[in-house]
Amino acid sequence: MGKEEKYRISVLGEFMDKSLEDEFLTDSLSSSKTMTAYLALVFGLILGLFLAHSYITEAGTPLFARITPIRIVFILASVFVYFISRSITKPNHLVLVVSFYQAMMGLTYLLTLKHYGSLTYFSVLGLLVITLAMYLLPNRIVLSQLITLAFSVLFFVFPSRKLEGLQPHELHRIIAYQTIMLIHCNINYGWTGRTKRRHFMANRELFELSIRDSLTGAYNRKKFDDAVDEWIKISQRYGNPLSIIFFDIDNFKAINDQHGHLVGDGVLKDVAAVVGQQIRETDVFARWGGDEFVILLPNTDLVRAEQVVERIRASLGSSAASTLKGITCSFGVAACEEHDTKQSLLRKVDHLLLQAKTAGKDRVVG
Repeated sequence: MGKEEKYRISVLGEFMDKSLEDEFLTDSLSSSKTMTAYLALVFGLILGLFLAHSYITEAGTPLFARITPIRIVFILASVFVYFISRSITKPNHLVLVVSFYQAMMGLTYLLTLKHYGSLTYFSVLGLLVITLAMYLLPNRIVLSQLITLAFSVLFFVFPSRKLEGLQPHELHRIIAYQTIMLIHCNINYGWTGRTKRRHFMANRELFELSIRDSLTGAYNRKKFDDAVDEWIKISQRYGNPLSIIFFDIDNFKAINDQHGHLVGDGVLKDVAAVVGQQIRETDVFARWGGDEFVILLPNTDLVRAEQVVERIRASLGSSAASTLKGITCSFGVAACEEHDTKQSLLRKVDHLLLQAKTAGKDRVVG
């Protein structure tokens, strides 16, 4: 899939590519769950104020006795959402929590209105405000649409009929206002989502540029240094095998001297392209410097690492690229041992590469 195709954003403001959308949701999880937590507190506090007002004006009445449990349940749900959302580690779990809370908002309002004998136009204002509040919560736009649409339909099916002095043309006008509100919220939600994803793409591109070698597209040395530190710790903590391959292009200086640096650059790019096709996504392939490259192989023992090298050598030898005709490489292969550090592991594999060079090149020493 091409970059433009992968980065396509739908009309709803979400990435068409599911894996990229999941990556975006994971990246924005921290801010989304913080927003959810504090909005839940605010909404719970607002309903608490309504409950206090009802206590002052309606305490002791049957109406107060009926609506108080409904409001208390919502306030407790708000506290629950505050605490649970702060501990969420997966975007899908946050989506479930937010959807639940949006549904609770609508249900609480509808159940409260059910207990009033007659309603005022403030009830319609409440419909608009709650719809807007639902869209403040960071949920998947499709789910927000379904919940707010269901809330609107249920309001017009039953509670709105209890509005005092409501004429048919006034009901139609209220429906039009709610439709305009839904359209506005969806356009704003979709546009905001699109803008956030464009910023995410730009930051992602900048990050990729910061960790990639500009010529070959392989990782740069800084990225490799960070990765090898991390994988050595994981290997030594859990006992997982870890191997490293260090290689360079034989007689590369002669290629530059005889054919020029542009040809040499072409060789480097084509070698990197061939190697990239023979390793896993979890492997860390980096340009070490000049014509030297390094490959970190997590969860790979020495025997399997040597098999990877032979596969790379065979691919280089059979490549159709004109720049790779007659090109060979020398390889050093080593496994990370119990007391290895980054420095000792790199010294070990560098020494093995040197042995391969001095033994005649175009070979593997492990």
